[in-house]
Amino acid sequence: TSSLSSGINAEYGEAEKELEEVSKNEAVIRSQMSSHSATLPGLNLPIAQELETNLEKFKKGFVNYLQIKLDTEKEELKLWDCSNIQVGDLSEKIPEDEPRYHLFNFNHDFEGEKIWKVVFLYSCPGYNVPVKQRMMYSSTKSSFLSALESNGVEIAAKKEISDGNDVNEAEIFDMIHPQKHASRATFVKPKAPSRGGRRLIR
Repeated sequence: TSSLSSGINAEYGEAEKELEEVSKNEAVIRSQMSSHSATLPGLNLPIAQELETNLEKFKKGFVNYLQIKLDTEKEELKLWDCSNIQVGDLSEKIPEDEPRYHLFNFNHDFEGEKIWKVVFLYSCPGYNVPVKQRMMYSSTKSSFLSALESNGVEIAAKKEISDGNDVNEAEIFDMIHPQKHASRATFVKPKAPSRGGRRLIR
């Protein structure tokens, strides 16, 4: 038991050290980023011309998917992918090694009507991503969403994911129409433990 306990304590100690290191790094990045923006959280970075042009195409329905990369060197948002995809293809668009923002205009049937709803995804594959990159994506997200909505892109649902396994058609539908999902769920009160009665004896 003592060897098992010491092993667990050692692992716990390593995990604590790692979290402390991440916290220190994030504090350093915040101080460095403050020289570029006085409005943390929420950097107001410029949008590259190509992204701005394709956002207009997205708004008009010419394309239904945009992937946006945050260029940490130039400190601007730029277009990485622009295409028309099926909802089943969305999971394959999520990078495994870098964060990204995604806009997907989901065409689906709802209560007998065909409708379009825009979903915003922020994908970030965990702590393998450099701290500066993760911090900049996280800090820019809210101001980017505000800029999108003020420019006529109505966001129906938002979600942060770690990989493509976190997103599928049913998940996106429930994000947009949560009341329909909730109405199907029922709460079952657990039975109180019996004081008497039969016991299972092994």
